Amino acid sequence: MDFSELIIKMVIFVALMLVGYIGARRRAFSPDFAKGLSKLVMNVFISCTILNSVMSDPPALTGAELARVMAALVLMIVISYVLGALAVPLLRLRGENAPVTELLISVMNNIFIGLPLVQEIYGAEAVLYCALSCIPYNVLLYTYGVWRLKSGSRDGGGHMKLKDAVTPPLIATVLALMIFVFKLPVPRLVKELIGTTSAATMPLSMIVIGATLGAVKLQDAFRDGRMYVLSFLKLAVSPALVWLALTALGCDGVLLASCVIFAACPSGVIVSVLALQYGYDASYSSKGVLVTTVLSMLTLPLAAYILA
Repeated sequence: MDFSELIIKMVIFVALMLVGYIGARRRAFSPDFAKGLSKLVMNVFISCTILNSVMSDPPALTGAELARVMAALVLMIVISYVLGALAVPLLRLRGENAPVTELLISVMNNIFIGLPLVQEIYGAEAVLYCALSCIPYNVLLYTYGVWRLKSGSRDGGGHMKLKDAVTPPLIATVLALMIFVFKLPVPRLVKELIGTTSAATMPLSMIVIGATLGAVKLQDAFRDGRMYVLSFLKLAVSPALVWLALTALGCDGVLLASCVIFAACPSGVIVSVLALQYGYDASYSSKGVLVTTVLSMLTLPLAAYILA
């Protein structure tokens, strides 16, 4: 894919996000509608995209290669979390925003932005890698991530539940892995249905992201200088560290590119959801998600171009 084609795709991403953002700001649809659409995209469309990755044109991986892929994905996520943990003392962060900042750096939006992006650039192989990343992603988020928020929360928040970690995309990942490893046959009708449904994932995901960010005023978010430091660590330092580590270990091709793109994705919307659940200032986390998302529309195509 040449740079001009990549730019065209990113412009489409931004345009669709603007549809959601403007719609939310002008109250063309309610917050409940945006929340419902978000659940629909997560539970149905993204799950179908994950399943479609092993039905349309699945990559040929041996057991050893699959283990290598999982090792690279786990390392990518661990690097992001270590960077987030180190950023707190290095930036001398204190108070209730410290654990939120740590997770804004650690947790990437690999589902709503990473998956549609790598699907457009690298195809089904990269989608499978994104699906497999859901396993270590959810394990760390709902163990260390929730513990970190609860340890810094004034009211302790709610209790972590195992069912929160078992999401439809994770279930779809397990099913996809079974289909892939055991070469399970899938009826043509099911393939066609899942393939058609997955085609809507990218545009709907971008609209959902825009609608989610519509609750935050752009000028307020971009006037906060802390957001630029956070964005630099999330969008530049994190993918650079992942690239250095994986390259040193001999990783290359679509796997390397996918891992770097995932690491370069903006902060996950789930951070704002969890911050609110555990009694933090939701406006701070929302600003972090907004600024990193907007700036990533510039840094992601640059990262993809460098990796090409």
